[in-house]
Amino acid sequence: MEQRIETDKYFMEIAATVAKRSTCLRRSVGCVLVDSKNHIVATGYNGVPKGFDHCLDSPCKGAFSESGMDLDLCSAIHAEVNAFLQLRSDDDLTAYVTVTPCFSCAKMFANSNVKRIVSKELYVHEEALHLLWEANIQPEVLDLDEELKGVVYER
Repeated sequence: MEQRIETDKYFMEIAATVAKRSTCLRRSVGCVLVDSKNHIVATGYNGVPKGFDHCLDSPCKGAFSESGMDLDLCSAIHAEVNAFLQLRSDDDLTAYVTVTPCFSCAKMFANSNVKRIVSKELYVHEEALHLLWEANIQPEVLDLDEELKGVVYER
């Protein structure tokens, strides 16, 4: 009999599936917001604003820039922002994001009810981690290829 999937791995796999809806050429990111009862309350993926041409069809000016570079040239709205735009909960939340948040999204998390952020990889800019720590949010990065060993990044 197969063992039941662990909660963090379950939601991280859902975030990876959500990321597959991304229309961004640079990176596909998915975000799942989960309440204190482990119910999904919102999802989001990165892509251009509604009504705009998708970068898959008509690349924006930042489409081919390196990760973390030329962020102001990229037309995509981040997955975390799109999830918050759908959110209708004031419960304490856990965010499952395929990559740790950028600095702008970290500021948004710091001003929210998100108490925990679980990701499967670190974003290139580590300044966001310092902001999350200051907001008493501990980011965790999971190694999904092994036996789901979480690494909590601390100050």
